[in-house]
This record gives sequence, structure tokens and C-alpha cells, in this order.
Amino acid sequence: MDISTTEAARTYGVFPSALHRLILVGRLEAQKDVNGHWRIRKESLERWNKSRLRRSAQPSAHAMRPELAHVSV
Repeated sequence: MDISTTEAARTYGVFPSALHRLILVGRLEAQKDVNGHWRIRKESLERWNKSRLRRSAQPSAHAMRPELAHVSV
């Protein structure tokens, strides 16, 4: 199943321009419809979202080094 970039942006909480960049660099599988609009493969979005969630779940430098907890950035 394919979905529009607008629908994907709403679903995954990202800007459509971010999805366009991911398409252009090959991180998302997509094709243009007859009107020239991108349609993104739902499976590709799911894989990308899982990898995005894994990266964000990694502990930060502050969590790994308690002595840095008081340092503000």
C-alpha cells in the first residue's frame, strides 16, 4: 500500500520536505503518481520509522556519564 507524503507526514510527525529528502537519497521507496505527486510505500515508512525510533532510544552522553548531568548545552 502506498500513501501520500502529506498523509505520511501527519502519521509520523515529520515535515513533507523531510520525507522528500529521504525519498531522493533512497531511504524511502516511493514513486510518482500520474499527477506527479509522490506515493510512499507503507512498508518502507514502517522500516524507516523503526530505525528512527531505535536511534532516538539510545542513551545520550549525559545519561551515560552522570558527571555531565549538570552541564547544560
